[in-house]
Amino acid sequence: MENKKYICPVCKANKLLLKHEASYVYSYVLDSDAPGFKNKEIFSPYLYDRRDQTESFEYIECSKCKSKFDYDIFTSMKDV
Repeated sequence: MENKKYICPVCKANKLLLKHEASYVYSYVLDSDAPGFKNKEIFSPYLYDRRDQTESFEYIECSKCKSKFDYDIFTSMKDV
């Protein structure tokens, strides 16, 4: 397997992170006990009834200079 090293085109550092960001809408059914069918004794936000993803994207970020790059474009560049 070929070892590929990617470098930041701005500062030439090789400390890059692939980041994935996503946004979700959490829904809780209101009933007589508490918000959500799964919250019977105490409200716990992680016990949602429905989760819908609204956005999602990936990008490369340089740990040194904090520059951000589009994932698709950046993967075609490498230090040979």
